[in-house]
Amino acid sequence: MDSPEVVKTTMMINLLTACLKEYQSSGTPVDFELFEKLWCFSFAWSIAGLFESNERQKFHKEVLERVGASLPQISAQRAFEKETVFDYYINPKTRNWENWKPFDWSPPRRMVFSQLLIPTTDSTRAEYIIERLRTLNDKRSERRKEVGLLNTLLVGGAGTAKTSIVLMNSTRLNREEYNFKRINFSYYTLPHNFQESIDSEVEKKNAKNYCPFQGKKLVVFLDDFSMPQINEWGD
Repeated sequence: MDSPEVVKTTMMINLLTACLKEYQSSGTPVDFELFEKLWCFSFAWSIAGLFESNERQKFHKEVLERVGASLPQISAQRAFEKETVFDYYINPKTRNWENWKPFDWSPPRRMVFSQLLIPTTDSTRAEYIIERLRTLNDKRSERRKEVGLLNTLLVGGAGTAKTSIVLMNSTRLNREEYNFKRINFSYYTLPHNFQESIDSEVEKKNAKNYCPFQGKKLVVFLDDFSMPQINEWGD
């Protein structure tokens, strides 16, 4: 998927800011060594997050290693297994690189096999980035003092668990603070269909302002975002 340079740059700044926020909120100082690791993590995911595994390996060797970036120590055996910086994250407790590990999972009381969502290493990586960006406030309008949350776009072929990853992440939302709305797009979805779906989740606050029910924040999941027919303007 093509991504403009401005999108990659914005992504890197947002992800780095979100990672630093975790230390800022706890009052933990960030030295240069830790900052460099966080920078490498953000740089790698923002620039090469859309790459396939072979391209990620080239990016790791030809870009990051060549400039002596602060990378995780990868053994010869792990390098042979094509392990890269994308297989690691910075643990806030140890302040060092560690391999991704799936979130803890406990089976539900009523187990329906077709509805089971079991975390994997890949889903944990995606959830980690979604959660970091979701919790990073972004001032949308200085004039209106509007604050919104950042968006994440998951890209991948059919059957790569994109929907399952978002649904797993939605179970971690605090339902006292957030409402969650899933909107499925299809080839026949039109703008007014999307408008109606959003309108059904908000209430009028005053003459010009609308807000989610009960004063909560609303997280909207657009599933199959690329399905609608492209119109004559290419939208």
